[in-house]
Amino acid sequence: MAEKYDVIVAGCGPAGLSAAKSAASEGAKVLALELQAQVGGCTGFASWVPTNLLDSKLKRAVVARLSEVRARSPWNELTIRGDFGVIVDRQKFDRLLAAGASEKGADIWLSAPVMDLIFKGGKVAGVRIKASGWSEQIEGEVVVDATGLGGEWSGLFFRKALNRDWKRELLAFSSEYLMANVQDEKSADLVFTSYLAPGGHAWTYPAGKGFAVAGIRGERIHPDIALDEFLGRYSIPRFSGSVPVASSRSRVFLDGPLDRTCADGIISVGAAAGQLYPFSGHGISYALRCGEMAGRGAVEAITEGDVSGKRLSAYENAWRSKFGTEFRIGKLMRASFGVSQDRKIDAMIRMLTEKPKLQRAFIRAFAGFDPEDQLRLLLKDEDIASVMAKELRMLVR
Repeated sequence: MAEKYDVIVAGCGPAGLSAAKSAASEGAKVLALELQAQVGGCTGFASWVPTNLLDSKLKRAVVARLSEVRARSPWNELTIRGDFGVIVDRQKFDRLLAAGASEKGADIWLSAPVMDLIFKGGKVAGVRIKASGWSEQIEGEVVVDATGLGGEWSGLFFRKALNRDWKRELLAFSSEYLMANVQDEKSADLVFTSYLAPGGHAWTYPAGKGFAVAGIRGERIHPDIALDEFLGRYSIPRFSGSVPVASSRSRVFLDGPLDRTCADGIISVGAAAGQLYPFSGHGISYALRCGEMAGRGAVEAITEGDVSGKRLSAYENAWRSKFGTEFRIGKLMRASFGVSQDRKIDAMIRMLTEKPKLQRAFIRAFAGFDPEDQLRLLLKDEDIASVMAKELRMLVR
């Protein structure tokens, strides 16, 4: 007889662990399954997040406070100083999230890849896991798909429940190096170049004493080749004499959230649901907050004895009400710079050089930190507004 849980979470990144903690906090019997041999799955090495996202425990993952960002086009560069949040060590961050979920009573299984969904009467009723000749069927009232987009078994909800697949032209591909023996700086680089990163950007972040991250994301690119060329073409002072000691690859859907994120017996959350800020690709803030909504929404539906897609849509209504405008802003910001990317970014940098009061607002709007407020500030300036899509002006009137 198959073991049965109230809530099964597939994927132990920030979205999945947040959902597991939330559901367990509501008294549900929760199982979180991770493909890899450690929580976090196919994550990068460091992530840029707003300071107010972190509680006292998660602050232990902070490796740098970001006080300076250098924005570069192919022709110009602007250094912008201010309080731009923090950089967290992703492995430590995800482990702290796992500890929090476990403390609330969630079970966590590692090296347990979810290969398929179980359907009963047209409703998702559990998962099948399989690894190295071992397989198991686990039943649950609600499955939370937090498998992201990074691997072969990602996107369970989209592929298995909706019978759809990601369109390659709507995906962006990323590659990162963890660099050792770097000069310690509390700054980040944002490099916009359509040659190496069409529809995206390259970046460097501090990652703790003697370490930093170099990464690139773009459409229709081979990310490893693009990253090597970025490091070869651009002179980043902190990397003088440094060496890569680890690499990571991923892909993300940067066209905004899915048009549907729940069905009978299943909820999708985080990157698997497209809940990423399209302009920068940042997603931890949404992963944590939407994950909390997903876990709570699953338990409420179970308590009422109705796990239909219609009942679970309360979760979808909640996250769209809270974050729908931000996702649309990110999508329109990305579209604003998607045509003539290099020239528009260069024009923005040149304009901001003469408008120091708006520099911080642009960086925060890029990162998805209070984007509606930041965009409203930017659009008050006629020169900057002229670079933006008309729909943005309509959205934040």
